Amino acid sequence: MRRALLVLLTVLLASVLITGTAPAAPSAAAPTVTAVPANAGRGWPVSGAQGVLDLAARGYVEEEYLLSGQADTFDQVGLWTEDGRWTTRVATTGNPYTTRMVVVRPRDAARFTGTVVVEWLNVSFGVDIPVDFSQSYEHFIREGHAYVGVTTQKAGADKLKSLDPGRYGAVNISGDALSYDIFAQAAQAVRANPQLLGGRTGPLTVLGTGHSQSALRLTTYANAIQPVRRSHDGFLIHGRAALAAPIGDGVLGPLSARIRTDLGVPVFVLQSETDVVASASVRQDTARVRTWEVAGTAHADQYGLNLYNAANARDRSINDGAPTTCDKPVNSMTFRYAENAAFRHLDRWARGGAAPPTAAPISMLLNLIILRDGDQNALGGVRLPDFDVPVASYAPNNSGGNVPGACLLLGTTTPLTPDRIRQLYPDHATYVAKFTAAADRALRAGYLLPPDRDEAVARAQAAPVP
Repeated sequence: MRRALLVLLTVLLASVLITGTAPAAPSAAAPTVTAVPANAGRGWPVSGAQGVLDLAARGYVEEEYLLSGQADTFDQVGLWTEDGRWTTRVATTGNPYTTRMVVVRPRDAARFTGTVVVEWLNVSFGVDIPVDFSQSYEHFIREGHAYVGVTTQKAGADKLKSLDPGRYGAVNISGDALSYDIFAQAAQAVRANPQLLGGRTGPLTVLGTGHSQSALRLTTYANAIQPVRRSHDGFLIHGRAALAAPIGDGVLGPLSARIRTDLGVPVFVLQSETDVVASASVRQDTARVRTWEVAGTAHADQYGLNLYNAANARDRSINDGAPTTCDKPVNSMTFRYAENAAFRHLDRWARGGAAPPTAAPISMLLNLIILRDGDQNALGGVRLPDFDVPVASYAPNNSGGNVPGACLLLGTTTPLTPDRIRQLYPDHATYVAKFTAAADRALRAGYLLPPDRDEAVARAQAAPVP
């Protein structure tokens, strides 16, 4: 019965989610890259940063390119078991496609570190959403990394054409079965086209990342395609359920899938509280797979939503540009700090450095119920200072709202009562001292980077607590 309930919960969550170096075995034909004129169509990349973030002030530029080629599709070979050691064969070849890539890079090539984060843009709500860029763009800019967001699936491509046919008239992806080879060819193009990165040549570290539905597809990619294409140097899989995406078109793939442990590149699995009930059965910490579960966080949060709402107001992609709302205040926990740290560790790991620190999982009963303290905050997990020294209860799910399914994933923030705040922190100095100590613990543990530690402590010092 418990296993049946777990499978049911996994499928229910998935139904919302689904609405080294040079590659040793690249696709047969190299893709072509063409710059999109800045003034084409409406004059900006859909889901891009223009008018939302001031990249120029940070020494960065945003450019857009069309990627065109012929993609293979793949078939499953044999039984795909939970261990992820899956085999595929090429099913069809020569499938034409044209998609787009949004490139965010340092204006000065001398600032570029050689690390490129390539995101499988999320299309769970029918339009490309750069979830991992929205969480960690500040980290990428601080480090000097380049970022490439790839329209990988048919829903994203179709939406581009409908929103701006003048800019994206040539974009065409016939089906999601092409998505795996498109993602591989995007990495191939990044390595082969220095103009994408401001003229930078030489060794690159290419990290693949994706969230939610994209995480399910990256799970399949890591297990079935990476061993063949050897396209990426590491992966960050963010917000996955226990299942994986199908190798072809469709909704569901294997219902339970770990990351294969014989993969030649590292994989970092980064989970919020919303994700753990649907993924606890495939938790992993091995020599090449690291899992963090970040307590108090939601599958999506207010920080990312702020950027999405601004881009949506500009693009009018969903709800005619109206901001997403929910019944209760959206989760405001600082998940981005943990994601920034995860990217720092993954980059070092992919370059041959030390593996990331391990972390205790979120405490659960029978892998189904999250255990909580008296303030209704989760026990265990990666604990950021805003969570270890709380001023609110942070829950993984919300309700209602004007975008079907979104609030289930956005979580809630419920302020603690004034009496409880004063019980915890009799005066402001006590609050700041406790917060600073928690930030320093997280820093020492490797869950918080120094710039984020300083930002967090400065917020605590300025906060009107109690």
